[in-house]
Parts: sequence; C-alpha cells; structure tokens
Amino acid sequence: MLSAVAARKARLAQSQQSATPPASDTSSTTAADASSEKSKVSKKPTSKRKLSGQVPAPSPDKKKKRAKHNEKKQKPVSNAGTDAFAKQDDVIVIEDEESSSSEEDVRSTLLPRLVASEVPSSSRRRAWSPSNPVYDSSDDEAQDVPVNDLLDIPVHSFPKAQPSTVTLSTFQPTRDYNLFRLSPDSAARYGLLSSHDRDSTSSLLALAPGETVCLLGTYTITVLAGSVSLCGSTLSASSVSHRVFAPRSSPIPVIRCVSSDSTEFPSELPSSVKQAVPKGGSLVWLEGLRTHVEGLGRICRTFDGVFSPSRWQSGDNLIPGVSGVHLISQSSRDAQVFCVPDSWDAALSAVLSHAKAGDMKPPVCLVKGPKNAGKSTFARTLLNRLVTKYARVAFLECDLGQSEFTPGGMVALNVLDTPLFGPPFTHMSIPNHAHYIGSASPRSSPSHYLSSIHALLQSYRLDIQFLADASSGGNSDKIGDVIPLVVNTMGWTKGLGADLSRKIEEMVEPSDVFEFEPPIAEYVWPAVPAPSARPQGDARYYTLECVEPSVLSTNFSSADHRTMSILSYFHAIFPPQDPSSIVSCLSSTWNVALPLCAQRPYELDWADAIDRVYLAGPGTEDVVSSEVVRVLNGAIVGLVECEQGTLDAEMDEIELGGPEAGPVIPYTQGAAPPSPLSSNCRGLALIRGVSSTSTHLQILTPVLPLALADARVLVKGELELPVWGMLDFRFEDGQSIAGVDKGSVPYLRWGKEEGLGAERRRVRRNLMRKGQM
Repeated sequence: MLSAVAARKARLAQSQQSATPPASDTSSTTAADASSEKSKVSKKPTSKRKLSGQVPAPSPDKKKKRAKHNEKKQKPVSNAGTDAFAKQDDVIVIEDEESSSSEEDVRSTLLPRLVASEVPSSSRRRAWSPSNPVYDSSDDEAQDVPVNDLLDIPVHSFPKAQPSTVTLSTFQPTRDYNLFRLSPDSAARYGLLSSHDRDSTSSLLALAPGETVCLLGTYTITVLAGSVSLCGSTLSASSVSHRVFAPRSSPIPVIRCVSSDSTEFPSELPSSVKQAVPKGGSLVWLEGLRTHVEGLGRICRTFDGVFSPSRWQSGDNLIPGVSGVHLISQSSRDAQVFCVPDSWDAALSAVLSHAKAGDMKPPVCLVKGPKNAGKSTFARTLLNRLVTKYARVAFLECDLGQSEFTPGGMVALNVLDTPLFGPPFTHMSIPNHAHYIGSASPRSSPSHYLSSIHALLQSYRLDIQFLADASSGGNSDKIGDVIPLVVNTMGWTKGLGADLSRKIEEMVEPSDVFEFEPPIAEYVWPAVPAPSARPQGDARYYTLECVEPSVLSTNFSSADHRTMSILSYFHAIFPPQDPSSIVSCLSSTWNVALPLCAQRPYELDWADAIDRVYLAGPGTEDVVSSEVVRVLNGAIVGLVECEQGTLDAEMDEIELGGPEAGPVIPYTQGAAPPSPLSSNCRGLALIRGVSSTSTHLQILTPVLPLALADARVLVKGELELPVWGMLDFRFEDGQSIAGVDKGSVPYLRWGKEEGLGAERRRVRRNLMRKGQM
C-alpha cells in the first residue's frame, strides 16, 4: 500500500498530462523517473506495523484532526508554482553504491538517511527543515560543518584535545658532573649532618639558572648555595632542611633554580663540587625522608602507591643516592604540576611589599571564594611566602570539610615557623586552640560555628598577635615582633553559606582580602585594584584566578582527602613539645605497622576521668541517657578542656538514675556543647570500646598524655570513622579482621542488606528559596 505522498504525486502527474502534453525530452525523463520509482517501490522493506486488530480505535477528536489534515492535503495546487514535494521519495531507501543514480535527488528528500557515510561531507545537509536553520552554501565556514551520519543533521563538533607532553625536568643527572653522591661519613665530613637516617645516602645537585627538577616521593631539601623556588616560595642558602612530600594525589612541586649574582659555598665542600656549579646557579642537597607516610596507602587503598610512579611514568628513573625519590621528566595523564598563576604571584608580591619591621599592625589575610577554586592551595602558598618574611605566622582554618592541619569537623588556630611542602595529610598538627564542631559543614550548627571562630580570633588577638619572638632576636632577616594571620574560609558561598562568610569577614577585619571569582569571557584579572577603587583605611582587595579542574579531582574526591586526613591523624606520631612554645606540633612520623583495631589503647575510668559528655548534631537531642553507652561505642569524639567552674560537677540524682542505680555516664539530654569562650579542644580520640559491666572505656588518640590530663569533656558529632580504619590491612584475603571472622566483627556488615529502610537514605539539599539562589 502506497503512502499518502505517493498517491498525491500520482494525481498531480495525471492532472499535468491532461492539461499540457509533455515534450519529447520531458517524456523521456518522466519515463526514467517512473522506472526509478517502480524500482524504489519494489525495494520497499517489509512493514513492521501492527495489524488493525491490535491497534486501538482512535478517539473522535483524533478523527476530526485527521480529517482536517487530509482536507488541507487535497487542496488543488496551481501548475504555475513549484511543488516542494514533487521530487520527494515516498519511502526510506537504503541503496548501494551501484544502484544510486543521482546524489542530488537522494539528498533532496525530507526523510532522514539511515546510511550517509557514502555521501561527501560537503553535501550532507538538508535543503530545508522547519526545525533546523538554513546554512548558506556560499559560506566557507558552513562547508566544514560535519553532519550526523544517522540523522543527517549538521553537528558542531570540537576537535579532540590531544594530550600534549610538557617537559617538567630540564635537569639531566650525570654522575660526578652535576650530581654527586654522598655517604653518611662524607656528609658528616663536609658539615652536612643528617638527623633523619644515618645509614642512608644523599646527593648534591648542581643546578644551572632556570633549570627545573620535578621529584616524586618524600625527601628533604637543603639549599647550600644560591636560591631555588619551590611551591611559590624562594629558599635561600641556609642550614635549614625542609621536608617535601610529593604524592601523585596532589600537584607535584617543581624545584627551579633562581639566578643570583653571587654564590657563596660552605668552606667544607671540595673544590670539585664548587666548580660544578655554573655561574649564578645553585647547589642543593637532597636526602631521602623516611617517615612511613607511604604506608598510609596500605590502610586507605584509594591512595595506594601515590608516592611511586604510575604505569604512565614507568620510564622515569630514580635519583641516584636518594632512596624512594623518582625524577619525573615528562608530564602524564595522572600527574599535575604545582604552578602559581600570574594573578596569584602578583597578589603575593603585593602583600609582602607592605610588610615592614616595626609595624604594629601585622597583615591579616582572608581567602574566600567558591569550592574547587584553589583556596586551600593559595592559603598554603600565602603561608609559605609570609614565613620567609616573618619568624612565625598564624593560620586560622574555617573550612570544616577541607581542613589544612586537622581532620574535618574542627576550626583550629595554628602557628607555624617553617614552610609547608605537601598535602594536608602530610602535616597533621596539634593546634594551639581549636573547637570541635563535629561535622563537615556548619549547616546544622551555624551559631556554634560562628562563636567558635569568634573565640579563636580573640585568642589570636590577646595571646598570639603581639607575642615577641625571643629566639629570632639576632636574626635580622625576619620580623619577629608581630605574627600575621591567614584565614581560610569555606567554599559554601550561597544562601546560608554566604551569610556565614560575610559574618566571618566582619569578625576578622582583614587588611587584605583575596577573592576567587569564576572566570568570565574576556575578563582581565586585576592583581591590585586602583587606590581610589575603595575608601582609605579599608581592606585591600585582590581578585584571583581560579585553577582549572584537573584529572586529580576525578581520581581523588574531597571525601577521599577527608578520609585520608582522618586516618593520617590517628596513625600520626607527634614529637614531644615544649609547653612554653606557641608553635604548633606537626606530625613527624606515622605508625602504619598495625591497624587501629590492633593498636594498644588507653584505658580509663569514666566515673573519675570524665566530667561531662555532649552529643552534637541533628537528632542527638532524642538520645536518652540509657543509650549513651551504645552511641559512644566506636565513635570519634573531641577531647575538650574546660575552665574550672564552667561545668557543674554535681548532677541531679534523678538525672543520674538514683544512688542505687550505680554510676552512669554524666550526660544531659539535649544539652548544648560547652561555650567556645571557656573551652579548648586538645584533639580527637576514637573510643574503641565501652565496657558493659564496668566503668571503663578504651580510647585511641595521637594526643600526648600530658595534654590528656586536662581534657575531661567528650563531645561527639557527626564525624564517623571511615570503613578503611575498621579493616585489618595485614590480611590480604579479607576474610578476618584481627584474627576474628569478618562475619562476627561488630559495626561491619558485608553484602547487601534486606528489608524496609535498608537502602541508603538520599537527602535533597537543592530546594532553596528564591532569595538563596
């Protein structure tokens, strides 16, 4: 059965033959067309339409619409005009190369071609379509527009980006030419005393001006002559060794030799080493660093092998004499290099230009902007730049999700005297002052979040800001009478997050504000605004360029970095700290020999050692006193120290359950956490177990025992231990945990759960008011 279009063409042909007799050449063309039409009809594919009995009867309304549609089709057409449907095919035809007679006739159809790969790209274009724009064939750019092979529609496709290889290391190590290996005895003879490993070898690198070295792994770097730049900071010749952690999960730092006019060498070095350094070059001493931080990859398998080259970097070589350090010569698909954009460098230089000795108002820098813009990286770079100018720098962390020195869920104030070269999980710290919020977002407790930041700012202004540095009295290169402050804010910039960020900026009263804005087309990033742009006495504003997302953001998400920070904190080993020093204690090594379930915990009697227990977070106000033991079992808690007299030591006997009920955990249902103005969080602890028959509980914490004596308050929030921390990485088969069959291990369930409510709950947070957009 022919279609309606074919029937209409037959009627038009009959009317034209009766009106005007065709010419001879026209008749031959018509006969050829008729023969081609018959051949096309004979190749009509078998119809797959359902039978009439299988199709439901159309409704009366559809019948009326169809009748009106047929009436419009049956209207007479004037012979003087041209019919757009005269040369249209009535069926979908799949032709071979041999049977296709005319490309122009085929391409004039309105029906889509199923096979268009045989037609040149210049002709793959519809003549007319009511839903697609008409492309002018005289336009040169339109001739290159590709066409979809299936639907025959022009598609504006972009060329695939070919991975370009970038040279990362221009330094080519050559033994006894620009690289000299040193044994421990040789290093001691030349005055290079190692404090990390007396049995390991080291190397001296002679760098020419502008030469770069990209290293993967953990090592210490000491500049003996000249200057080098590392992570946006310039390191001059000194006897100070800097620890560098360069995993593939974060941008890899690059050592670049900075040209200098004069180069002074230590007198103990041999003449052969001094002559190997080019004019204006630098001499760098590299030594392997053994802190067992690489073992964290065994615990959290997401970061397994991040300190070693991947299979895309298998051709790179080891640095001779430095164990575990790899030279990365070319870029790869899973490695990103740390680079400082021009707008960042200009803003950092502008801040250092305002730093002067004797200035009684140190710079207070605030970093703000959306998430995944590079705020944490810039704040760390700003800290490193200020450390080269000041003896000590304070850092206030307000980002609960991506904390720099502590696990997530804490706002902390740290004081540093050395630059940081590594991701956050490589420099966990015991902060000077901190407050535990217990969540990765201040959404559930915004008032407690703001009051905690306000308390930390008061601690900085009263106890830290103008504390003179007696140790740097003889060092005229650095400013030691004041301590600047760097404030890193969160990336929540809409709705409630915008209000909280505005409140924080008002409380901080910054002298310099660094704001990240999303890139706009044809927008010039100003490094420093004009002096008349803002009133005199107001903060200096700098607009910074957002970093482009890399492949690292897809391989390692924010949740992965948060998990790694928690596990790194509980496996960290902190060195003894001088009680009189205000410099924060950073982790020196990591204990990765045993999992958390196999480590020896502290055991304490909570009836004597714990004054109060608080639960923070949504839903905790419904927890009754009899369930607190189960809530604390296996929980992460904050160890809080409160001032004397701020807590009630006596609790009501009715609340405790009466004298005959025996001792119970001192907990008040629905009570708010202690005030940040009268408390301080000394660190975090993992409650490994609570006894059901006695008043003992076991805790795991990296906090030093001296600080645990005053932390008599426990605060539990929403932060939970990751699953990686519950497993036993010593057994590769995964069938048992600490010698116990995994089916009998508490808090862990293997396989898919069944029953109502077993599926993971999904919370929608994208419903906002119009004013929050």
